[in-house]
Amino acid sequence: MAEFVGIDLGTTLSGLAYLKPDGHPEIVPNADGERLTPSVVYFDAHEEVKLVGSSARDGGDPNRTIYQIKRHMDDPDYFVEIDGKKWTPAEVSALILSKLKRECSRIVGDIKEAVITVPANFNELARKSTIAASEMAGMKVRRLVNEPTAAAVYYAHSQGVRGKVLVFDLGGGTLDVTILEVDGDGFRIMTSEGARHLGGSNFDEQLLDLYADEYRKQTSAELFTDERQRRRVLNAAEDAKKMLSKLQRVNDTIGNDVNGIARIDFTRDQFERLVTKLLTRAIMLVEQALAGVNLKPRDIDHVVLVGGSTRIPKVKIALERFFGKAPKSCGNVDEAVALGAALFARKSARVREVCNASYGTLAYIVNQTTGEEGVKNSIVIPKNTPIPCSHTQIYITSDANERFIEVDITQGEDEDPRFVDVIGKITLEVPPNRPAGCEVAVTYSYDENQRVRALVVDKESGRSQEIAVTYKGAGILTDEELENRGSMLRQLRIE
Repeated sequence: MAEFVGIDLGTTLSGLAYLKPDGHPEIVPNADGERLTPSVVYFDAHEEVKLVGSSARDGGDPNRTIYQIKRHMDDPDYFVEIDGKKWTPAEVSALILSKLKRECSRIVGDIKEAVITVPANFNELARKSTIAASEMAGMKVRRLVNEPTAAAVYYAHSQGVRGKVLVFDLGGGTLDVTILEVDGDGFRIMTSEGARHLGGSNFDEQLLDLYADEYRKQTSAELFTDERQRRRVLNAAEDAKKMLSKLQRVNDTIGNDVNGIARIDFTRDQFERLVTKLLTRAIMLVEQALAGVNLKPRDIDHVVLVGGSTRIPKVKIALERFFGKAPKSCGNVDEAVALGAALFARKSARVREVCNASYGTLAYIVNQTTGEEGVKNSIVIPKNTPIPCSHTQIYITSDANERFIEVDITQGEDEDPRFVDVIGKITLEVPPNRPAGCEVAVTYSYDENQRVRALVVDKESGRSQEIAVTYKGAGILTDEELENRGSMLRQLRIE
């Protein structure tokens, strides 16, 4: 049995690594001989088989193919309907994890549990969905770990980085920036910032628009009119992006059966101008991370690169210009997260992570200095608090004869309720005929998997209510449904 296993469940690529007896991590290839598996699922119309990986990506009906399901893990109402059956993001992710588990187990032995990585800015629902996916695939989640944290553990192991380290993780669908202190085998996360829709696929879309515009100029016609054609051109654009990381100029031939072909010739400079706004957003996120912990670029000892999109030369140039030093690359930037997750499975006790967002409640607050009053977001656990943690805040009731105390659980840093997310609610019934001004204790606990629990205690009556944050929606499975779907999924033929 493989004891220490790490899985990078990525937006575009997923990988599994294990820790060898000599203490070094190694990627385990799938049955197709690939070190990384495309995070794509195809539902065959003729056979009871679910294709996962390259075979799903390279052929088949796009209406029966699911790409980048990870982008929807935080949407309680999202599902994909195929042949009359609704598939939630957690279920589709479970198919990807099932392929990794089944095929890699043939090489390293049975895999019963694993550390699974998630973007640093994954919210409560997305983390819960990831755990559900793993359980349906037949694996216990040993820990969820933020992707940049796992990557930092790998860089410390493989390249000996020490001091203040900034991890720049630009993957297929997300950008994460994490700053941490590395001291020998000790890791202290200082802060993490993330952008959910800033990754390699966004760069591909820019090239896709360029292809379509050039084709329109040459033929006065549209390059694609359906999803199958669009997907084919998008794959060509992705290949061109990769070529431009090595070459200064790319020539390509594109077209369709109706309007003929066109030749496109473009340079790396053109591509870099196309993606200028995306790179600016990326550097702004770096600035935000530094400002959050009162650091300057000169305070960072090492900048390390993670994710396939960091191979784009302009990314490295932009970071070197900002920090005044060249970023470090491990070469296998696509694999660093999975390899680090396997190391983390053994070293987790020496890694101190922080709360990825602020958690609070909505309260009527009177500013004693200005006299301003109104409903504000009152933070109970501030962002970047070391975890696991538990914080308590005391509030008082504003009205007499209240029968119910309602506590909204919020996620976000802004004190304006319009700019935070309400992720849960607790309703506590209290005795009648109470005066105003009764004390209510609100306690939030934040565990190592960055999951939230809330406890509300009415001090006068002693009554209390405790919940874990839960969600409702078409894309959410109940505990019973999770168990039933897991049993069903484990019977499926997954190739």
